[in-house]
Amino acid sequence: MKKYIIGICLCTIFFSSCSNWLNVDPKTTVKEEEVFSRELGFKEALTGVYIKMASTGLYGRDMTYGFIDILGRRYTPGSDGYLYYVYPSDKNENRVGSIWGEMYNIIANLNNILYYCDKNRHVFTTENYYEIIKGEALGLRAFLHFDLLRMYGPIYSEHPTLKRIAYRTEFNKDVQAMDPSSAVVDSVIADLKRAEALLADTDPLYFDFPTTTLEESNMAGDRFLVYRHKRMNLYAVKAMLARVYLYAGDKTEAGNYAKQVINSEQFELLNKDNDVLRSKEIIFSIYIDDFDQQVAKWMTTTSYTVNEEHLKLIFDVTHDGMNDFRLKEGVSFESTNSGMRMLKYNQDNKWPSTENTIVLIRLAEMYYILAECAATAEEAAGYLDVVRGVRGIDPVSDRSELNRLNEIEKEYRKEFYGEGQLFFFYKRHAYKSFLDQPMTNMTEDNYMFSWPDNEVLFGQTGK
Repeated sequence: MKKYIIGICLCTIFFSSCSNWLNVDPKTTVKEEEVFSRELGFKEALTGVYIKMASTGLYGRDMTYGFIDILGRRYTPGSDGYLYYVYPSDKNENRVGSIWGEMYNIIANLNNILYYCDKNRHVFTTENYYEIIKGEALGLRAFLHFDLLRMYGPIYSEHPTLKRIAYRTEFNKDVQAMDPSSAVVDSVIADLKRAEALLADTDPLYFDFPTTTLEESNMAGDRFLVYRHKRMNLYAVKAMLARVYLYAGDKTEAGNYAKQVINSEQFELLNKDNDVLRSKEIIFSIYIDDFDQQVAKWMTTTSYTVNEEHLKLIFDVTHDGMNDFRLKEGVSFESTNSGMRMLKYNQDNKWPSTENTIVLIRLAEMYYILAECAATAEEAAGYLDVVRGVRGIDPVSDRSELNRLNEIEKEYRKEFYGEGQLFFFYKRHAYKSFLDQPMTNMTEDNYMFSWPDNEVLFGQTGK
């Protein structure tokens, strides 16, 4: 059977009008052999992957400030908020089914790119393009599988062998049995290690942030390789290794990779009113085409506002939260008729290098990983204090071992508002309850997304 790849569009550095790259009229469909017969085809195919990741059903909403942050209790809930944690229910069934399908669709595209990278390696004529494109594709495949595991998988520390997702490495429609979660983690790490090796001496590491269109137009270098914070770059891979090793309980390796990212001096903690995304902290982000339609409009709805009292609890105002830059009114939040609204995604007339951006990995997480991996509570508090100091709040006051995780949890609440990381923190640590949690006692089932109906009917789920 002939295989085809959906129509291609030419892309600029900001992906321009490519948002429908994988959803175009069939008359523009071309054979995949033709697409991957030239270097440009690989660039376009990889760009298409980033565009699909930026859909509202994935990292353009539901996987960041949307559904995942609703689960983390970021916003003012309705009376039926508990249904978000009952699988399946009318609050989550469509979302979790759609996420599963969209993620595996992108993984299939990545597998196709990776297959042709080696089959048609001879078409790469630009120095380092083979290594960079293959490295990014491997890193993205690991990134997507890991998030699938964080959503659909078990509480890993309790049931590491439970079979909940399949790690797919081939482009085909064959039914694949679910893998033990520990095997998925091993595969994620293996892909990230391969990506790290490919990118180690080839990634140009252009983390520049021009503040005007004139500065942007004067940027030197290959336009495909600038703005590395918007692609799966070398340090995004290393940061992912830190994240995954911590998830797996290997604190030595987690700490090692977190330090590599920090010590690279490619990134810097910031506290600037005119830099709402804190640009130099961005390790990996996603560019959202039509940001005003896909993101900004959602942030004006009552669904994504929070009452002021709850926001004060999130930011621990009782202690020193009112001085926190991340809570600053007019910079980080604004008051509306329906409640407090986050300004992180109010990006009109911002820098061209950070417009239309949702952050997926930022520098502060590396300090929080080190806090969890530290040998003593005092050392852990020291890592937290680095971030707290830049954010404008006092050092940790209770530096006891009993309070270590509590302080880390509070920093996750503050730092990753609208970025989708808090719920995964609660799940990783098997919290029975957390701030504003409507369930009496959170169990593994309340944390574990359900399989789509078609997967249960036709897949190899064992059900």
